[in-house]
Amino acid sequence: LFGGWYDAGDYNKYTTWAAEYVITLSHAYIENPAAWGDDFNIPESGNGIPDILDEVKWGLDWLKKMQDATGNNSVLSIVGLSHKKANDTDASPPSSATGRSYYGSASTNATMSTAAAFAFASKVLKDANITGFSAYADDLKTRSENAWTWAVANPNVVFFNNDEARQPGSGGLGAGQQEPI
Repeated sequence: LFGGWYDAGDYNKYTTWAAEYVITLSHAYIENPAAWGDDFNIPESGNGIPDILDEVKWGLDWLKKMQDATGNNSVLSIVGLSHKKANDTDASPPSSATGRSYYGSASTNATMSTAAAFAFASKVLKDANITGFSAYADDLKTRSENAWTWAVANPNVVFFNNDEARQPGSGGLGAGQQEPI
């Protein structure tokens, strides 16, 4: 799953934290839209969209990939490398890493956090009135409602990062726990 942001200089991408980043960046935009130009020297600079909203979309696109597309609408907890599995290597820069990625199963926390990010970003992007964002915002709203429905129906699903005793197969993947919120 390409996209999203790595956490703390390692090769893990946590759904709950990515959702928080999306919400924080969205708040920054709505607090002072005029402060955000299209010239912050990111790959999307110069496309007519404030770069901070390009970053919001970058995070949202990754979160969308983490949402189950088979119909249950839950959201995976983490993607990263497991340093306890043979032949898995990282690299610098991260884009040159060739090791396998591992995924943490869906959790209530990841799903609720993502529902919140989708809902808030939907409103922010719709209100920004930027060509092409209206349909994207509508999709986010639907995804948010679907994720919320799954989370309410599954209030205590936890993925235990790096905890073979409680989550077989998670050894070396992630750190800390994303408990139900």
